[in-house]
Amino acid sequence: MTEPSPPKESALKRRREELGLKQRDIAAGVNVSMQTVSNWETGRYKEAKLTLPQVKALCRVLQWSIEELPDELGPMS
Repeated sequence: MTEPSPPKESALKRRREELGLKQRDIAAGVNVSMQTVSNWETGRYKEAKLTLPQVKALCRVLQWSIEELPDELGPMS
């Protein structure tokens, strides 16, 4: 019998935890709700609808260049 594979982790969550940030830190930096950040991480929101200033803010908060920003913020399939 094979064991179930562990759930895939969100690139956003992994990066946030690497930097020692809380969801509220991301939410405040990007000007969205904590629930929105949670939904991104869990894949509930398949597409993040962000303005260009919010994308720039997300890159600053996560210390990512625009090229490093993943196409999807939720768990990898």
